[in-house]
Amino acid sequence: MSGNNDDAFHRTGSFRRVLPPGNDTTGISGIAVKSTNTNNTYINEQYIPFFLEYTLMSEFNILSKKLIPGVYVIPADKTPFIWFGVIFPRYGLYKNGVFRFRLLIDKNWPNCDYPKVIFETPLFHPLVNPDTGEMSIQYHFPEWKKGVSRIWHVIDHVSKSFYDIPRTKTPENLEAAELLKTDNEKYMKKCEDCVKQSQIDIYKQPMHSENIDPNYLLFDVYDEEIHGTLRRSWLQQKENDNKTQNLSWVQPGSLEPFSRSNT
Repeated sequence: MSGNNDDAFHRTGSFRRVLPPGNDTTGISGIAVKSTNTNNTYINEQYIPFFLEYTLMSEFNILSKKLIPGVYVIPADKTPFIWFGVIFPRYGLYKNGVFRFRLLIDKNWPNCDYPKVIFETPLFHPLVNPDTGEMSIQYHFPEWKKGVSRIWHVIDHVSKSFYDIPRTKTPENLEAAELLKTDNEKYMKKCEDCVKQSQIDIYKQPMHSENIDPNYLLFDVYDEEIHGTLRRSWLQQKENDNKTQNLSWVQPGSLEPFSRSNT
């Protein structure tokens, strides 16, 4: 999860398996299948899935620590190569929208191109193909560099694309690109309609087979009887935290910290 949780990611199942010791010393991040020893031997093939999952676990832990505002991401339970995400834009033309997406990672990771970003929620945006929902990020990542380019870079770029809308020469949505350039008022109206529709679509059940997963992000309509108690406990906890904050004190007219009047 990104943006709302400091806890390290712990995957049930294969992430808890331990690799037997070996002679290969290649680092986990950016692991190469081919061994670096002089005999030109290869890592046992049965170990490769373990290395792939550990590198992706590392990528997710990095993302979790970045705390990208308004973004929630979690890997699928059934496969580490699909991550589910939701973006809640906090300001700008898409404010109050709820846009669900999937991150598809190539199974040759990390020896592959950048991950694909597919929006399940219809998104009127110059970079998003209106038919497939795929967001074009190629112009921002013309070359995906193993060990340098990170998955969190992709998520961060996608999030920023909601606020700083690029005027690209190769848009995926020609109508959106043209309106952005020639008719801001109509573009804003399209975004407003897009936001309203997203608030309806977010309650729909998954339509893709890969979304039939325990970690797929589902939303329920707010019900006071079900959610009210939990909401109030959160608000009470926040109020208590604010009351217990330790504040420094400075006597008015003095530059000395912790100074206090004698009267």
